[in-house]
Amino acid sequence: MSLTRIAPADFVFSNDSLSTSCWRDANGNPVGDTESTPSWEIQNVDDISNYYIGTPANLQFSRAQASIVFPPLSLQRKLYGAIRNIVYGDKNAIFEWNGSAVNTFTVTSISKNCLKSSLLPGSLRIGGIYTDDSNITPPRILNCGRAYNIAQAASLPGGGFNYGFATGNPVGLFLPDVGLIIHDVFISPSTFVLSTENTTPTNHVFIRARNTQYNYSANPSFISGSSGKIIYQDWFDNPQTYITTVGLYNDNNELMATAKLPQPYNKNFNNELLMQIGLNF
Repeated sequence: MSLTRIAPADFVFSNDSLSTSCWRDANGNPVGDTESTPSWEIQNVDDISNYYIGTPANLQFSRAQASIVFPPLSLQRKLYGAIRNIVYGDKNAIFEWNGSAVNTFTVTSISKNCLKSSLLPGSLRIGGIYTDDSNITPPRILNCGRAYNIAQAASLPGGGFNYGFATGNPVGLFLPDVGLIIHDVFISPSTFVLSTENTTPTNHVFIRARNTQYNYSANPSFISGSSGKIIYQDWFDNPQTYITTVGLYNDNNELMATAKLPQPYNKNFNNELLMQIGLNF
C-alpha cells in the first residue's frame, strides 16, 4: 500500500456556519423563512407571554417587562436585575440607548427549543420596521458577548426590508450570543423574523495525487500471482487506475477517516488530482 505524508500546510481550519429560521415545529424542523413568520399561539402566565407553535411545550420565545421603578419584590424589578447581571455583570450598571438611561423595557427571550448555537446578526426583523445594525457597525462586547443596537431599518430604493442596516435612533439591544432582545417600544410578533446560526469547526485537508503517483493499483488482480508482473503489458507504460476513496492514516498506519469521491477518477501519468476533504467533528 502506497502512503503519502500530508504536509502541515495542507491543513486549513475554518468555522463553517449554517443559518436557518429560529422557529421550529414539534419535530425541530424550521418554520418560516426570511420573509415570513408562523401563526403564534400565546400563553400568559404571571405577566410573562409565552409564544408557541402547536402546544406550550413547543415554546418559541417569551416576553416580559423589566423595570427598576417597580417595587423591589415585583417580577419586573427582579427581571431587570437578572438581565442587568447577564448583560453587564454589574449590579450598578444602567441600561441606556440613544444617549438616555432606560428604566423600563421589554425582554424577549428565545427558547432553547430554537436557539441551537447563537442568533444570526443581520437576520432580525421585528414589528415590520426594526432591525439590528450588525451590517454597518461592529458589535460592542459586553459581559454577555456581542451587542448590537436595534433601530428602524434604512429604506431601500425599490422597497423591501434592509436587514441589518438600522440607521434610526436606537430603541433596544440585540444580544445574539445569549438569545435576548431588549427594547422599549411595543413590537407586534406578527412580523417577527429571526435566524439562528450554527457554527461547525471544520478541518480542511488538501490531498494531491501527482502525475507520477497512484497510477498502479494496489489490488492484487493488477499483478500476476505466478510471475509478479503486471498482467497486461499496455499497463506497464500507460497504467489506468480509478481512484474512488481516500484514506487518512495516523503515524501508526491506523485508518482514521475515509472520504469518497463523487465518481471514480481516472488516474494516469498525464494528469493529477487535487482534493479538498472536510473533517467535521
